[in-house]
Amino acid sequence: MSGVLGVVEGWRAARRFPETYPGECPAYDYLLWNDSVRPLPEGEGLGGLDAHLKGLGLPGVAERVPVLAYGANRNPATLHVKMGDYRYRAPFGRDVCLPVLRATLADAEVVACGLHGQGYLYGELLLDSPHADGVVLEARVCLADADQLRVLNDSEGIREGHYRLVRVPGVRVEAAGVEISAVAYAADAHVWVSPVHESPLGFDTVPALGRRVPSLNATEGLDHVITVLGLREDVCRWTGLDDTGSLAAELAKYLNGQWWYARHTGREPIAGYGRVLGAVREGMAGRTLRSRTFDSLAERGLVIGDAYAPEPLGGVLLP
Repeated sequence: MSGVLGVVEGWRAARRFPETYPGECPAYDYLLWNDSVRPLPEGEGLGGLDAHLKGLGLPGVAERVPVLAYGANRNPATLHVKMGDYRYRAPFGRDVCLPVLRATLADAEVVACGLHGQGYLYGELLLDSPHADGVVLEARVCLADADQLRVLNDSEGIREGHYRLVRVPGVRVEAAGVEISAVAYAADAHVWVSPVHESPLGFDTVPALGRRVPSLNATEGLDHVITVLGLREDVCRWTGLDDTGSLAAELAKYLNGQWWYARHTGREPIAGYGRVLGAVREGMAGRTLRSRTFDSLAERGLVIGDAYAPEPLGGVLLP
């Protein structure tokens, strides 16, 4: 368990740097250890990780819940921010210790669903769609203990109904060489369809083989949305920003700043914040995919009734 990939802040969380959404992540299996990112040793399977966790008095691999991370939760800085903001309580007052493993998922894609108040187009897992057929998505699996799952659920708005917890079968965990059914977050919203591309928009920082949709970075995607919705002039009038080539980047910072202002002070953001969010969300809602991932998984009986108490892994990942 020795070795450090670096301090976690170096990975830049989208919650503080909206232009990076959904954010990059290590190319290797890693352990979020307090404010550092440590590579997990290769060639040992997960037995070494299990022994290490138990030696620290922490829940072992079989006691944890596998959470599919397809967007911002792939990023170690995002996980670190969430553990702090949602007051993670480690077992027995121990350190933050969250293993994150490489995984793949076939016939899946991550696409823009709507505008988050923090200043980026947030991603949704797209399954059972022709836009995802034949695509092999690179994802991560977070092995969450009970309170880490609570943190992730709260951060995704489970209590407010923004997302629902579902089971996604066919998630291949590379370190174990097996496919598991991981829990994941499915949005209670419809995926946006660009009238220019006649398809959803993907994220170029989330690798995928055989991608069928156009992929953009966070700034390009936001710029595309406000342009095709004809909102550039309104956005500038409401926010006081200039209509230059950097409008989308400045808008992301503007929204992000107001979101954090409201969170830290308990006060309402300035009027322009709400006007921009309302106009963009209304415009995006006018052109979406008819079906949702949540609906297709619900038809298969894969919605989890109690999001805060799903079954742990058991012995699935261990020899």
